[in-house]
Parts: sequence; C-alpha cells; structure tokens
Amino acid sequence: MGKLRSMLKRGGVTIGTWIGINHPDVVDAISELPFDWIIFDMEHCPLDVPDLEVLMMPLRGTEITPIVRVPWNDFVAIKRVLDIGAEGIMVPWINSREDAEAAVKATRYPPRGLRGVGPRRCTRYGFKSFSDYYERFEEEDLVVVLQVETGEALENIEQILSVDGVDVAFIGPMDLTTNLGIPAQFEHPKYLEALRTFLRACENHGVAPGIAPPDLDYAKRYIEEGFRFVSIMSDLSAMISAYKVALEDIKALADRLTSH
Repeated sequence: MGKLRSMLKRGGVTIGTWIGINHPDVVDAISELPFDWIIFDMEHCPLDVPDLEVLMMPLRGTEITPIVRVPWNDFVAIKRVLDIGAEGIMVPWINSREDAEAAVKATRYPPRGLRGVGPRRCTRYGFKSFSDYYERFEEEDLVVVLQVETGEALENIEQILSVDGVDVAFIGPMDLTTNLGIPAQFEHPKYLEALRTFLRACENHGVAPGIAPPDLDYAKRYIEEGFRFVSIMSDLSAMISAYKVALEDIKALADRLTSH
C-alpha cells in the first residue's frame, strides 16, 4: 500500500502544501522537505495537463504523493491527470451523494467506474504492465479527496461520506465561510459548528478530515481538533511570507541607520 494511503488508514496526521507556480525547480526544491503530499492546483492556478506532467516529475523516487486538484468534477479532467501519474485526486464543489459517486467513478476503471484505458506516464509509458497497475493502483495507492465547501454539502455530509472510495473530505475555510455568508470569519459560531459537524461525519464513516488552514497557528489548532490531512501555506504564499519578514527586518535596520 502507498505511504499516504497507509498513513491515512492508520489514523496518522499527514502534512502537505500547494503548488501553483509553473516551474519544476519549485517542486524539485520542495521535494527535499518531508512533506507527505503536494497538491498541484488546476482550479485556481494557471496549470494545465502538459504543465502538470513536467511538474510532477521531480517527485518520482520520493515519498511525496502527487495530488492534483482538478478544475471541476469532470471525468475527462480526472482521467487525464491520472494518466500522467497523479496518485491522488482532489475534486472541488461536492454537494451531494451523486456528486461524490461521480467523482469516485471517474477515478476507477470499469466495471467499478468510468475511467477510459489509455495509461501514459502512470505505467511508465508501458514499461510497467497495465494489468499490474489495474490490480494495484485503485486499492493500494489512489487517494480520493472531496472538497466540502457549502452549506448544502454540510447538510448532505453523511450521505457524501458514505460513498465507498472516499479517502479524505476537505474543507477550504475561505470557501466554506464565504458560502455560509461569513467570509473569513474563522471564529464565527456558525463556522465552528460546521467544523464540529464535519469532524463527526468523518469519524462516523472512517474518512480522514482535511483542511487548508489560514495560517500556521490554525494548522496546529486544527490538528489538535482531529484534522489529519492538513496543508501548510503554498509555494507562492511561502515565498511572499519569507520575503516580507526579511524585508521588514532589513528595512527597519536601514531606516534606523539613515535616520541618524
């Protein structure tokens, strides 16, 4: 069984980050860090399938699981990123059991699903047999992450998580608070109750709860509350944050020296 899937099945806490910058150097550098997974974001970042194929290459031979957030719950998009070697799929805007079933079916070959047969990089361009990949991948390596982002999704959360094949349910706090009419109010009682409802449902169905915390303090808090698939920052936010801290420090010194 793949490392990430195994960790999730054991109830372990897994940590990842987001890639939106379209250059393999970024992934290559980050791959030296002990992340459990990396999400390549097609929903909000200017990344397409040809970009992803190159961006995922530096992760080969590492223990980091490449996950792709597809732009929509679309079986063509899911099929294409699986064919180029994604080992996990994150699907946005899941609001019903039917949405969840469609997402899971898109990741499976017949008779369990709808995925067309045309593997590429996922079978090392044919150097690995398709039969081995077919028998192993869906049961041992594949991680399916469904995003729960709306009030409707919360109302249907028990039905959504009852679908076989869902490994992780994931909250984006900005999306969820916005859809609840309380944008970015992460201490609002309505949002806190939504988190409690979400965590109970995940526990009921043996699904790992995931979240993209607004900052590192929230990340620590959410882990303590029971979240087990937690992202920290992104390539762009980490770069900006590091530069901001360094500039504030250096400019404070420069301002003191020039004021004398």
